[in-house]
Amino acid sequence: MAGTGSQDEIRKLLDEMIEAQNSGDVLRLRTMLSERPDAVHIGTDAGEWWTSGQLADDMAAVGGGDDIWAVADDIDVHVQGNIAWAEGPGRFTRADGAERPVRMTSVLVREGSQWTAVQSHASIGSQRRTSSADAQRNG
Repeated sequence: MAGTGSQDEIRKLLDEMIEAQNSGDVLRLRTMLSERPDAVHIGTDAGEWWTSGQLADDMAAVGGGDDIWAVADDIDVHVQGNIAWAEGPGRFTRADGAERPVRMTSVLVREGSQWTAVQSHASIGSQRRTSSADAQRNG
């Protein structure tokens, strides 16, 4: 999906961030993450809350990529001046072909001449229990 110059630049950055994470390229990933002390990156597990530095350090400690890859399917990007946000569906895929849908969000800021991620989040949806209002609506 084509967008403004900034939207296209951010989509490319997000694709490159995922590629760096999938391949275990910590040095490349660090260049795309904001160094602000209040930057936060939230994973799918309850304990996965990192600063940019912690995210890169944890990735380095693991030794790079593993057998699960993230894929962004259709990310919408919104730009307001030097701030942008993105959201959309994606999936985690395993080497055996199994996939799990995931929701992705990110907030980016222009720092100097480069966009960097100050916030990112991935979550795996769960089945919502049907409420009585849903039962009446679908009844």
